[in-house]
Amino acid sequence: MPYIKEYTNLQPKEKRQLMYKRRYKQDRPEWDDSMIILKDLVDKHTKNQSTVLDVGCGHGNFVIDELRKKFSLAVGIDVSPEVMQKNICLDRCVVGEISSMPFESQAFDTVISLWVMEHIKNPETCFKEIQRVLKSGGIFAFVTPNKSSALIQCRRLMTDNLAKKLVEKIYNRTEADTFEVQYKANTAKDIKKLAEKSGFKILCLKENADPTYTSFGTISYSVSKFFSALPLSFVKPHLIVILKKP
Repeated sequence: MPYIKEYTNLQPKEKRQLMYKRRYKQDRPEWDDSMIILKDLVDKHTKNQSTVLDVGCGHGNFVIDELRKKFSLAVGIDVSPEVMQKNICLDRCVVGEISSMPFESQAFDTVISLWVMEHIKNPETCFKEIQRVLKSGGIFAFVTPNKSSALIQCRRLMTDNLAKKLVEKIYNRTEADTFEVQYKANTAKDIKKLAEKSGFKILCLKENADPTYTSFGTISYSVSKFFSALPLSFVKPHLIVILKKP
């Protein structure tokens, strides 16, 4: 079985990135992709027949796809109905804002969010709203870019227009798929403060490497692999977080 399953048809540039993920896993078996780590943590901290909410669900969710049999109900919320049209891993999709969700308090056992927290303008309000819809003992699991990394620091120096064009050219993501970034919940320090203010206990707060963003051939991969192994925040582009509601 290949490392990391494919749930959608990938474009050539996406296939290249996945190829380097698999290669890096072979070269450094102790490493895991951020999505794999998050999936394993959700599996560990979630009981069978749980209810799950995908915040900013978009086209799909790798973690829910991998653990679908574990959830008795999977609901998603996003601001745009268009981006949810291709989502086939959920039982129900709802249009709405994360800061004010149309769900009862303590409605879900688990909340998952993939690559959304970097776009949030009011993270404290959103964290408190997620805490509200979670049952006691429930978890909030998410992965987001690490603002302390060199990759994100370079991104912040660019205009939004330039960044969108580069993302489209290098990673085959269209401008329509790239939302405005805020980076207000994107350092370990920020998340610790938000967790405390929102009444969450931190179960996991991990910086993780991913050399595939800068791997375009043999030489660039070798350089990226070397730097990714260093125990420094500026070479760890991802944050993996598990918060628990007491």
